[in-house]
Amino acid sequence: MSLPQSMPSLFGRFTAILKDHEHLGTTLRELKALCGALEAGQQERLPELQPQRLLMALKAGLSHHFGAEESEAYFGTVVTEDPALEPEIAALKAEHAAMLAAVELLLRLTEDPGRWLHLLAPTRALVLQLERHEGAESKLLRDFFFSKT
Repeated sequence: MSLPQSMPSLFGRFTAILKDHEHLGTTLRELKALCGALEAGQQERLPELQPQRLLMALKAGLSHHFGAEESEAYFGTVVTEDPALEPEIAALKAEHAAMLAAVELLLRLTEDPGRWLHLLAPTRALVLQLERHEGAESKLLRDFFFSKT
């Protein structure tokens, strides 16, 4: 089977999304360092780790990243080429909304430094969810691209 006409530009967009992953990876590593400090009881490090700045950066990065993925030029093209993937893509989009809502809740916790200790469990859960989510997206796209060859 030959590749559809839209594939080269979609592949280029896939590459751009991977660069977003690298940027988000830096923020996630910093969030993991924040969690490590919380676990180790190193509250004195929290101001230097800047929880609010980290979560604001995560929100901005995820909003941009998810917007690019959800565009007609990205997931829209995938669904056009393989309509059977629409339920999986709808589930991924729902996860996007849920993860952005989780970031909002975490940002509210950062407004009061006395509540920073409560960031650990929900931040760890969000990081894990993001990692699993990105793995599911990567698998979906790998399967999509390889089904076209």
